[in-house]
Amino acid sequence: MAKEPDNLVLKMLRDIRATIDEHTKLFEKAEKRFDKIDKKLEEMSESLTYSLGTSMHANVRHETVQKKLDALEQRIKRLEERV
Repeated sequence: MAKEPDNLVLKMLRDIRATIDEHTKLFEKAEKRFDKIDKKLEEMSESLTYSLGTSMHANVRHETVQKKLDALEQRIKRLEERV
């Protein structure tokens, strides 16, 4: 009879260890997935930053060209008024 309680305790300990092993494996899988997600988010952030920079540059160039066109239109109007 003395062996019976020991066997129950050992069985419970083995079950606990098996559960912990399962949880550890799941945690490792989740950790790898989160690493992949972090990498993708970082790449998206870099792409977005580049895109926004390009967009702002294009906007500044457009405004510069528009100002030059406006100035040329004014000059043309003044020249036409003289003629």
